[in-house]
Amino acid sequence: MNDLFIRIIRKKISYNYKRYSDKPDAWDNNDQNSSLDDFHLYVDEGILFSDKVQTIANIPGGRFLDTIAPGQFQIKCFVPNRSFYGRIHGIINAYDLDGQRINENSIETVVGTNGAPMSFTRWLMHDNQKLMPNLPNQMTRIAWSAGCFVHSKANLEAFNTILDSYKIMPNDVINGELIEE
Repeated sequence: MNDLFIRIIRKKISYNYKRYSDKPDAWDNNDQNSSLDDFHLYVDEGILFSDKVQTIANIPGGRFLDTIAPGQFQIKCFVPNRSFYGRIHGIINAYDLDGQRINENSIETVVGTNGAPMSFTRWLMHDNQKLMPNLPNQMTRIAWSAGCFVHSKANLEAFNTILDSYKIMPNDVINGELIEE
C-alpha cells in the first residue's frame, strides 16, 4: 500500500522498569528506564522519522506480559481515540510476551471460565497526555504503558504530520517489526 515501514529497537534495559525489583508495582517504583526504545519510520531504505518510545508495560496494576513481543506487527492508522487526546493508532497482528495474539481490531480477547469473552484490552500507539476527562495537554510524569507504544505528545504530532503528507487515511496499515538489542 505504501513504502512506509516502522522498526522499533527495544533496549533490554527497558525491562528493568522498577526502581526496586523486590517491591510491588507502584507509581513511585515503576518509573525507571522509561522511553529508551528507538522508534524509526522508514520510507524505502531511509529513516524519515525517529523518536524514543516506551514499549514495556510498566503501568502499576497492569500486566507486564501485555508487552508486545519482539517480531512483526502492524500499525492501523488513525483509529478512534475514545478516552485519548490526539490522533492515535492501533497495534495489530502482533503477539504479547505470553503469546496471546492482538488481532486486526487491536484487541486481545481474554476468554473467561464459561467460554465468553472476559475483557477486550486495546493495544495502541498514543502520546503521554493524561486520559479524558482530564483536560488536554496535561502530561503524565513518565510514559505509562499497559502494552502500548507511547510517544511524547509533540513527537506523535510530528509522526502524524508525516502520515498526513503521505496521504495516510484512517485504517490504513503500516508494517513494522520490533527487535531487541
